[in-house]
Amino acid sequence: MTRKLLELLATPALLATAGGGGRRSEPPKPKGRTTVPSAPRILVVESYSLVGAAVGGLLGDSPLHAVVETVPDTHAVMARQDLANFDLVVCELSDPPSKATDLVARLAAVGSDLPVVFLAEAESEHLLLDSLTSGAKGFFTTDCAPNEFINGLTSVLRGQYTIGTSLKRGVAATTRDDPTGSGRKRNDSRK
Repeated sequence: MTRKLLELLATPALLATAGGGGRRSEPPKPKGRTTVPSAPRILVVESYSLVGAAVGGLLGDSPLHAVVETVPDTHAVMARQDLANFDLVVCELSDPPSKATDLVARLAAVGSDLPVVFLAEAESEHLLLDSLTSGAKGFFTTDCAPNEFINGLTSVLRGQYTIGTSLKRGVAATTRDDPTGSGRKRNDSRK
């Protein structure tokens, strides 16, 4: 898991989104599209209709000018026949997170390359950190700045990965605890 996190952390888009620095002589080529549609279609998965409407309003009014539809759960996503018409899924990640993380695998199983971005409450940061290797393309807490969220979604729409700045410390701790990628935590006093 740590190797994948380190590869993810080394991407220029992630460094810019997470506020990191560093240069690479040859940036990796993004997979898929490199431009953002003029009015991307975004499917928001949120069990609370008020929160879904707020996220939808933000995305519609932002520089993205997104066309947003809201559904209450991941089952509603998979029941749709028009998934190919969407550019992105923003999915709440709550306890238990299995339904949201399974969504990424279920989309892939039906041949969809629709990118998924997870959004969770700040108190559920651990769920986001645990889901970093799920195949989702973006990870944010609800306490991030609206511009950070919009910029992150724009990066994902361009085919890049992104992690919100509030998760930066948690990602660093994860890589510090498991520098080899072996899945074992280091047992010393440097934590």
